[in-house]
Formats: sequence, C-alpha cells, structure tokens
Amino acid sequence: MARLTLQHLRGNTYLIPSPANIGLYVRDGRAILIDSGNDDEAGRQLAKLIAEQGWSLELIVHTHSNADHIGGNAFLQKKTGCRIAATPLEAPFIHHPPLEAAFLYGGFPLPALRNKFLMAKPSTVTDLIAEEGPILDTGLQAVPLPGHYFGMIGVRTPDDVLFLGDSLFASEIIEKYPLFFLYDIAAQLQTLERLRCTEAALFVPSHAAATSELGPLIAANTARIKATLASIRRSCVGGASFEQILAALCHEHAIALDANQYVLVGAAVRSFLAYLVAKGEVATVFGEGTLTWEGRAIS
Repeated sequence: MARLTLQHLRGNTYLIPSPANIGLYVRDGRAILIDSGNDDEAGRQLAKLIAEQGWSLELIVHTHSNADHIGGNAFLQKKTGCRIAATPLEAPFIHHPPLEAAFLYGGFPLPALRNKFLMAKPSTVTDLIAEEGPILDTGLQAVPLPGHYFGMIGVRTPDDVLFLGDSLFASEIIEKYPLFFLYDIAAQLQTLERLRCTEAALFVPSHAAATSELGPLIAANTARIKATLASIRRSCVGGASFEQILAALCHEHAIALDANQYVLVGAAVRSFLAYLVAKGEVATVFGEGTLTWEGRAIS
C-alpha cells in the first residue's frame, strides 16, 4: 500500500488519507484514531506515524465494522494495548469478522469470500458506545448515520470536524461502483436528508476528499439511489427472479462479477428490493419452489 501521511485539518484533528480515510484526534499527547485502515500494513504505518509525533495510541473509535475500516485493529491492539470503541450493532463484527462474509453471503461463506477484503483479523472491542452523544470521556461526539451498515456513526471532534464513515461516496466512486453496498435504503435516504441540515467546519467522508460543502455529494448519492430504484422497478414489471434482476443491473452497468462483487452487489439489490416491498411498489410471489418479485408498470 502507499505510504500513509498525516494531514493537519483543524486544531488537534488530523486526517490520514487512505483508501478508507482515517481520522486522528490528539489530546495531551494521546492519540485517538477514527477507524484503522484495511490490514496489518495499515496498522504498522499508523503505529509508526503516531510514534514519530511522540504520541501514544489510546483508543480507536469505529464509524462501523467493514473490513477496510477495522483492518489495522489487530496489529495496533497487540502492539499498543489500545482500547477499541464501537456501537453495539457493529461490535460483534469486529470481535468475529467472519460474520461480515456470512451476512453478505447468507450462509457459511464460500472459500473465495474468506479474504481480507471482507474479513479483517479479529480484535477486541473494549468499550460499547451509543450511536449518539459523547464518546466516553474523549470530547468526541457520535452522530447517528444509519443506512450503509447496522449501527454506523459519524464522529465529530472538538475542532468541529465531522468524520462521516461511508454515509457518502465521491462521484468518481459512484461512477466506478454504481451499485455500492447499502444495508437499509430508507435509513440511508433519511441520513442524506439529515446531512443536508448538518453543520460542521469540515466534513470527512471515508471515500471522498474532506470538504466544507456536502451539497454536491448528497445530490450525487441521492441521484444514484433513485436511479437504482428505478432500474429495479423496471426489472420487476411482469415478474422476475432475483438472479434476473441482478443480471439486468450488471448488464446495465457493465459489472463483471467475482465472488466479492456478487455478495456485495447482491446484498445491496436485496436491500433495494426490501425497500420497494415495504413501499408497496413490488410484491413477493412464492410458487413452485421459487420467489418472484413483481412490480407494476410505471407510466
């Protein structure tokens, strides 16, 4: 991986740019990380960066438990004995990383799914934190951002920098991965609306550049969700199986599936279908050993 660097944002708040951005807040020479990167190498570089500044690692606070956000935990916890904090719904995935691959696959995961992209090394969550309000005695604040994952949060530092986890994706990420994973579509749409009214001096999404203006990102993410919903509605007119819907979407976006993409895109499609069923726009029809998703024609 590329060498990690430390970028000062405001006051005692720093950004460590990486494939999944990492935050860092310092108080009295003690460092608090916000997420930890995707593997041991990320952990190794983070430990070196912190030591070079003369700081000690006290705590890792997690926005959520996807492997690319918790991959440095095992190395850092073993090396420094640091504490790890996460919300109650995210903590089990950090303790037991195979849960992510099993959840996405819907059963015991295929061998091809047992990789660091979906399964980080296990680490121990020492502190459960609420999805909203003060985070222990750190001065950090949790901001609820449900939608992408079970109990995802944003983390606001005392310098008014808000780390947003995977609540928003950059336009170039959306273009490359138009069917990005979402767990709860209704909650994600509510989160996007909430972010329109959220104020901070600086926002840091995990997969976009730091910015003081969220409007364009919110618009791009909202538009992509609505476009996906429209595509799935069209596929369901006259009835379609899940695999037919998935194939139509992959054809539309020229997605070449491998095992990882199959479970990530497939789980996202199931989430979109569940949303449409809850809205009464698609019905589930069971018969002759099959499940068909049936939608009405759209004028």
